[in-house]
Amino acid sequence: MGFTCFETSISYHFISKTELSILRIDQSLFGSDDFEETILFKLDHAVKDEISGLKEFLTDLFSFRSNLHGNPWFVKSEMITECEFNEIKKLGSKRMNDRKNKIKEIGQNHPLIIYCTEQNLYPEPEGDSPHGWKANCPSGRQHHIMISTSSPDSHSWGCGYCKKKGGIEELKNWVENK
Repeated sequence: MGFTCFETSISYHFISKTELSILRIDQSLFGSDDFEETILFKLDHAVKDEISGLKEFLTDLFSFRSNLHGNPWFVKSEMITECEFNEIKKLGSKRMNDRKNKIKEIGQNHPLIIYCTEQNLYPEPEGDSPHGWKANCPSGRQHHIMISTSSPDSHSWGCGYCKKKGGIEELKNWVENK
């Protein structure tokens, strides 16, 4: 058994005081699964210097779980210190938790979330989408169903492992027949 470990390199260029062009390279330390992308990052406001813009980008990067391969740690930088890196990571984590709590507050009254809560499926916001939730799979196995709360009238969920999906009535039938 093994796991893939990545090292991420970031190069940037200011297009303007409110736009950064980022070259992100995730390099597998085992030589496979390398990934390279160019990101156009728009800053919320004009920055006073390059380091401020870079810190804003990193904070945003760390505020979405899907942007990362595991928990990032500091290796080296010519621009920021390890202490600054850890503060940026902490702020990104706070933003992620704040977003998750806001999603939880908005979605807690959605009929599908209420039903999953009543059935002890422990629904939780995914964190990256304002309408994306997950809950324990009614099958009892160690995976989740994915839930969309895009509107109060939209009751959609799906389990890729069990190959089941549907609305609230299909979920109720599955839970009752389980």
